[in-house]
Amino acid sequence: MSGSPQPAVSWENPEPTQGPAPGVEFAPHGPRLVAYIVDSIVVGVLVSGFVLIGLAVFFAGATFEGNKVTSVSSVATFLFLIIVLIGTAISVLYFPFFWARGGQTPGMRLFSLRVVRDSDGGSIGWGTALLRLVGLIVAGAVFYLGYIWIFIDKRRRGWQDLIAGTIVVKQP
Repeated sequence: MSGSPQPAVSWENPEPTQGPAPGVEFAPHGPRLVAYIVDSIVVGVLVSGFVLIGLAVFFAGATFEGNKVTSVSSVATFLFLIIVLIGTAISVLYFPFFWARGGQTPGMRLFSLRVVRDSDGGSIGWGTALLRLVGLIVAGAVFYLGYIWIFIDKRRRGWQDLIAGTIVVKQP
């Protein structure tokens, strides 16, 4: 055992990750996650509202005997199906609509995040937005590994970004 003290280890900040372009940085992990949670809540509230309206219309056109529904008018059934279709369309098209229309969902706007093309930083169109949605589904389907990939990739890309050729950046 030596009598000399060990030198103190000093902490050094890690090298900053270079952004995709001068003045642009990759989206931080925390705001990206919270933005997705905010958007999921918005979609959930919208779809739940349509489901409740659909059920109200359905049961308003129903005939009851005791506790049983004996019949439902064809108009009520048709309106219920239309309302359910609208709710489904909202849940499927919410993310692609906002990505294709400026690169920001309402949740992303709160944190100044934007989805852009990885190749040149340009806006994405409907085709890329829909492909990114497919990637989002794939990313979550495999034990959420595609989302966790954001922590592994140097450019903070999840599988949805790799599949669609996109990247999420923080706006200056």
